[in-house]
Amino acid sequence: MFLSDISIKKPIMISMFLLVFVVFGGLAYFSLSLDLTPEVDIPFVTVQTVYPGAGPKEVESQVSKRIEDAVATISKIDMIQSFSMDSVSLVLIKFKIGKDGNIATQEVKDKIDIILNNLPKDADRPITKKFDIRAKPVIDIILSGTMDIKELYELADNRLKDRISQIEGVASVNITGGQEREIHVEFDNRIIYKNSISLSQLSQLLKVQNIDMPSGQFKHSSQEYSVRFEGEFDNLETIKNLEIPTANGLKKLGKIANVQDTGANIRERTIFFNNVLKTKKDNVILLSIIKSIDGNTVNIARMLRKELPNIEADLPVGSKLEIVNDKSIFIESSVKDTLSTIFMGVILTALVLLFFLHNIRSSIIVALAMPFSIISTFMLMQAAGFTLNIMSLMGLSASIGVLVANSVVVLENIFRHRASGLKRKEAASKGTSEIVVAVLASTMTNIVVFLPIASMSSLVGQFFKEFALTVTFATLFSLLVSFTLTPMLASRILPERDNKKSWIGKKLEKLFRLWETWYQNILQIVLKNRLRSFAIVMLALIMFFLSFYSAARIGFEFIPIADEGNIQIEVELPQGYNLVETGKLVNIIEGKLKNYPEVKHILSQLGSISQQNIGVNLAKLNIKLVDVKERNMSSAEMADKFIKKLSDIPNAQIRVAAISSMGGPEEAPITFFLQGQDIDQLEIYKNQIIEKIKNVSGLVNLTSSSRSGKPEITIIPDRKKLSDAGLTVFDLAMTLRGAVEGLEATQFKEDGEEYKIKVVIKKDSVDTLEKVGNITIISKRGTYRLSQLVKMKLANGYSKIMHKDKYKSISIEGYTAVGYALGDVVSEIRKNIKDIKMLNGYKIEWGGSVEMMEETSIDMMKTFLIAILLTYMLLAAILESLVQPLMILGTVPLALIGVFVSLDITGKTMSIMSMMAIIMLLGIVVNNAILLIDYTNILRKKGKSVQAALIEACPTKLKPILMSTIAIMLGMLPMAIGFGDAGREMREPMGIVSIGGLFVSTILTLILIPSIYNLTYRRKKV
Repeated sequence: MFLSDISIKKPIMISMFLLVFVVFGGLAYFSLSLDLTPEVDIPFVTVQTVYPGAGPKEVESQVSKRIEDAVATISKIDMIQSFSMDSVSLVLIKFKIGKDGNIATQEVKDKIDIILNNLPKDADRPITKKFDIRAKPVIDIILSGTMDIKELYELADNRLKDRISQIEGVASVNITGGQEREIHVEFDNRIIYKNSISLSQLSQLLKVQNIDMPSGQFKHSSQEYSVRFEGEFDNLETIKNLEIPTANGLKKLGKIANVQDTGANIRERTIFFNNVLKTKKDNVILLSIIKSIDGNTVNIARMLRKELPNIEADLPVGSKLEIVNDKSIFIESSVKDTLSTIFMGVILTALVLLFFLHNIRSSIIVALAMPFSIISTFMLMQAAGFTLNIMSLMGLSASIGVLVANSVVVLENIFRHRASGLKRKEAASKGTSEIVVAVLASTMTNIVVFLPIASMSSLVGQFFKEFALTVTFATLFSLLVSFTLTPMLASRILPERDNKKSWIGKKLEKLFRLWETWYQNILQIVLKNRLRSFAIVMLALIMFFLSFYSAARIGFEFIPIADEGNIQIEVELPQGYNLVETGKLVNIIEGKLKNYPEVKHILSQLGSISQQNIGVNLAKLNIKLVDVKERNMSSAEMADKFIKKLSDIPNAQIRVAAISSMGGPEEAPITFFLQGQDIDQLEIYKNQIIEKIKNVSGLVNLTSSSRSGKPEITIIPDRKKLSDAGLTVFDLAMTLRGAVEGLEATQFKEDGEEYKIKVVIKKDSVDTLEKVGNITIISKRGTYRLSQLVKMKLANGYSKIMHKDKYKSISIEGYTAVGYALGDVVSEIRKNIKDIKMLNGYKIEWGGSVEMMEETSIDMMKTFLIAILLTYMLLAAILESLVQPLMILGTVPLALIGVFVSLDITGKTMSIMSMMAIIMLLGIVVNNAILLIDYTNILRKKGKSVQAALIEACPTKLKPILMSTIAIMLGMLPMAIGFGDAGREMREPMGIVSIGGLFVSTILTLILIPSIYNLTYRRKKV
């Protein structure tokens, strides 16, 4: 071969050429960023509209639906989902992968601009922005101190937020808890009635009395002067002394209203309980750091920890910052542990080589393929924009044994020619040239398997792209090594004459010859006649079908949940409960969990569960467990324990689940949507479904998105009475909102900051149906009570109305219990609800991990079939045969036997990691068959019969087959045994599937391929 001959003749030139890759690969390694998973860009756009005071039904009909209709015509929309809540509409538009996120955002903005005049006049302008699904908090910091919560909030909002945002890679800092400062002008309803004060007019008056305005410039002689009018409120006394027109003449505002520097209504609180120190902080501020799209979590964390002492030094005395959640720790641990599996794989593989070659020189020749290929791969990873993440590093870890396979085959053939009497240079040249087809075929089969994966356009394809391409890069470098470095070193450092072997070497060689003899004897029996060969084929088929028994026992899930030590508890009290009652329940939960030594701390957020679930009756507790090395149970097992512990708490829905950064989408793993056009009919179906599935084994935390809202006072205007009073519906609505919600009149500025000035009525003036009816309405024709102009009724409202793809929808969600597979639970759910008859226009649509699991299974099956087709085409082209590739592909079902049995024995599930390993096996297991068939063809071309060629070729290739197979298996052993704690749940299935499939396929291939060859070519010549 040309390349190997050049390497043998010009070793220094080739060495320098190869060192270029090593040098640049080493430099690339130190510049690659660390991350947990590859960056997957899914175009998401959100449209948020605040409609103050409106209920969910009004928000749905007047805002959400109009926005949905407007954006529905945009191209490449995958899904539209909307949430209509009290005062807020949130519309999420998900685009198909491949759509440019910036273009999508601009298209949505353009559509919204067209319908602005169709939205309610008092609704805020919709905020349209590109949403990054990866934009989750990467670091959580709590701010505590001796000052009150209003001052803490100001400290966090005015100083810390900006300071932290200056760190490179930080996109934003979210603040939870505390109390925002506001100036309230508070009236008693009796004073309003007595003085005939209109809240909306008063709000406008405050606004026009609070103005700073530049008035222009003028020149006098050679000097230019600027004129500025300063009429803004400079202190509260100015506001109090403002003269207000009333029915009884001008009065100072401070005489008829309580003007106070206070805070906004508290609807969120944050509590931090340190279970190690047994300390609790009831009112803290949570600062959640969101990284930018191109930001790196590990770099952000490092810079923050470096900057934190300087930030703390500038805080008031008694204030303290504490990092309570840092995702970079798990990322660094997972990368470190994955690198450790690579290192362990290299060591074990080297030991295998030493065992089989029992020669330091020979072992070094082959072993050098691993560091060269791995280090050089980093160069291409950097060029491709990859990061050091669990997927790219798993690609390297999975390919450890494969990297030496080519060099093993080449070196073994060189040894064979050396043994026949050739000089080392001649043996190196001839040995490499003779094996080119087999090495090229085995390498290219590995590559064509991964290329379809790398080109997949789905979410899973994006997730595995770095894995597939990393394996491809490393394999290409291993091919380069086998045709350059291996023959070059063999021609230089192998002894010209056979040295006397050590006693260990003699013993091992004797053992290998014994194996070859046994194998040869078995082949002579199997190949004696066609009937025996046919029996072997039938036996293999029977074993394949019997393995389906194990396959039936394997559970299915989307992705294994990594144990990051995080457990989330969602708490929901009945509608009507306030923040105080929610806080009491959180205290009860903390009291039950603090006795577990595995609990490190508890961070409780009262007032919301997520962006779509907000309310004072809700809470979310984030439990951080101690390091996995310090506990005997996984986070999922701990969550199961907590479920049982909290099950006796009455009057509350409590959902407990272990969470992970790699746990899939935002929804619960089991999520499906009831869809139709009538919300009341959907409620009927929802109740039927929950009744049928609530007792499904393995289903926990069952809940739905629909629930009755707070008691709602519905007010219907009497239009004739309004006309007689000289009022409009708008006048009535604005007065009502001012009385209940308050009206933001203007801003109060102090030290460069702005605070809301709100006109409000005392809460005790509007806390009953009767008092709401007594709200004062002012018109030019007199003073009225609200009840005189309207009809009022009390009913239950809605807490949230959800649409999905323009259907009214109710989501039903649940989690799987420990020991149950997602696929098994879903199958049972489907079985239980299949007999529910629905009217036309109503349907069930699956989402969450179930939807992704089904999409992935279809995607993986397509990729598997494409990989088989490409492998066949490649082998047919290289071997110049249409039949032999089919024989080689016959090893794939053999690998599946090992896959099913190994997963069944170890109790692992079939997940995307397992499926990926199966596809990867396709490129590995065919290599042994290629070696056997290729050398058999060579011997047949020399005139030997089929039987004689097989009996000689197969035992001759036994040693390289065993060497490369065991090297691959031991290279993956650290993955399979879960070496390292962080992220091992992701690595174990891949290692187990690979080892199981390779082990069984190798054993059966050694017998089955000769049998098939014997049946196929018995009376044919090459």
